[in-house]
Amino acid sequence: MDRVIEKKPRSPLRWILIAAGAAIVIVVTWQIFARTGSARLRVDSTRLTTSTVEKADFREYYPFDGTVEPAETVFLDIEEGGRVDQIFAESGQQVRKGDLLLRFSNAQAQRTSIETETRLLETLDAQRNTEFNRAQSNILLQEQLLQIEHDLLDVEAKFNRYDTLMKTANSPVSREAYETTRDQLKYLKSRRDLMKERIRQEDILSANQVEQAKKSITRLNENLELLNRIVKALEVRAPLSGQLSAFNPQLGQNFNRGQALGQIDVPGSFKIRARIDQFYLSRVQAGTPGQVNLDGKNWNVKVLKTFPDVKNNLFEADVLFDGEAPANLRRGQTVTVELSFGSPSESLIVAKGGFYQQTGGRWVYLLSEDGKTAHRAEVKLGRQNPRQVEVLEGLKEGDRIVTSGYDSYNNADELRFSEAIEKQ
Repeated sequence: MDRVIEKKPRSPLRWILIAAGAAIVIVVTWQIFARTGSARLRVDSTRLTTSTVEKADFREYYPFDGTVEPAETVFLDIEEGGRVDQIFAESGQQVRKGDLLLRFSNAQAQRTSIETETRLLETLDAQRNTEFNRAQSNILLQEQLLQIEHDLLDVEAKFNRYDTLMKTANSPVSREAYETTRDQLKYLKSRRDLMKERIRQEDILSANQVEQAKKSITRLNENLELLNRIVKALEVRAPLSGQLSAFNPQLGQNFNRGQALGQIDVPGSFKIRARIDQFYLSRVQAGTPGQVNLDGKNWNVKVLKTFPDVKNNLFEADVLFDGEAPANLRRGQTVTVELSFGSPSESLIVAKGGFYQQTGGRWVYLLSEDGKTAHRAEVKLGRQNPRQVEVLEGLKEGDRIVTSGYDSYNNADELRFSEAIEKQ
């Protein structure tokens, strides 16, 4: 006869082992699904941002910070140093061309000017004396030459008579008298030639002396003019009308030659000194267009010139307003310049969001038509600016994607929303 065998109840240890094994199986299964991307994740739809793919003009640009500066500035550099005696203007004041701003004193420059003027007067006196002495000497030499020529005429006439008589028979002129007259005539001719040569040499020497004196006077006049300009420059005047700035001299303060005293900004004309990341060094050049948004309006600008020196990974460029400029610009004001690279072109675009940092633009979460779910979709994105990114492949016009960050989604294959996301 068969006997019923009673089943013994399982021990608590066995139940614990079974529970642990089940937990391990669940964890392993979850990891497999997570790694294969087949996991589904439930997401609060109120905590994410979406955007619709649309076709529009895409403009590749990038914003850079800049500082408003006067487009034209004239610096006040000191031509000759000195001590500040009087101050007639203050920094920030509007000045007109020719206004006296400051007066220096410089005893050395004034003393040098007086000494140079004295040397000039002495040189002028020396030149006048030279010319007077030369005139007197020339008169004396001409008088001597005139006397020699007069004597020469008398002796020449006497010799001609003796020469005629010597050719007759029984000549009353002795041979000795004839030869004496002949020799005297030769002597007077030689003396006349010598006197003429002396006068010529004296004229050359005198002309050289006069020329040297004139050159010396010219140099002294130039030096005196320079010194007078330096002395005059001790009175600093505004070279043009504008706003005086960086002008902070103190009474009794000493300034050296060439030291900056301040500057005058031409009113109504401004530029922007932009600081640009060195990554764009090869793309930013003279003529590069851009925009500045001020007072709710876009103002066209363009790059005037670039400064290729890189400091702290930045280089600088001067940007001018292309046409009308804002009326309320102020020096030192900070603005954002959006420089454009290339002409706008029609493209598929979508708003740029936090997703781009997580995916590198390789995939996105594409919303379903009913807005209840979103699944991963491979895409190819192109150019970008701070607000938009160009869509090259994987999306079409009208598609909606999640643009907020993906870092909390664990690369889930599908997102399920707590509430359907309505089309905007």
